[in-house]
Amino acid sequence: MQRHPGLGHPRSCRPPLKRPVRARQRPLRVLVVDADEDRRDLICVEVSVLGHRAEEAWSTRQALVTLAAEAFDVVIVDDQTPGFDALEVTELLLAATRPARRRPAVVVVSGDLDVPGRVALFRAGVVEVVSRPLSLAPLHGLLVRIDRALSW
Repeated sequence: MQRHPGLGHPRSCRPPLKRPVRARQRPLRVLVVDADEDRRDLICVEVSVLGHRAEEAWSTRQALVTLAAEAFDVVIVDDQTPGFDALEVTELLLAATRPARRRPAVVVVSGDLDVPGRVALFRAGVVEVVSRPLSLAPLHGLLVRIDRALSW
């Protein structure tokens, strides 16, 4: 049997190494807001692997400053931001977007939001609530859907 670096072994259960997935049109600009450094770093790496550009913020205040200075297509925010609940964070983030800019698609990553909490988030402008941990395949599907919606 031949071995091919990066392609896996014929009898191996390990998947082959994959090249970064290219964004459909242009890379999305994604702001990741999470107080947990490991989760924040993981999501940023996954976004980059999918061919998009990720920036991070470790607090709601830093996210608000970043959104006031730069335009983002997507904001991925953890529902357990210190000092704020997910609804407050969503309202603050959307209000911080400059009027001349398109509002970013806000995605909330949650471990335990109930149905009324999710409904309130959707009414406030959240486009998706996803369960934690956020892995590569669901993140890819989410960013593809957002990219398609933004291209209309």
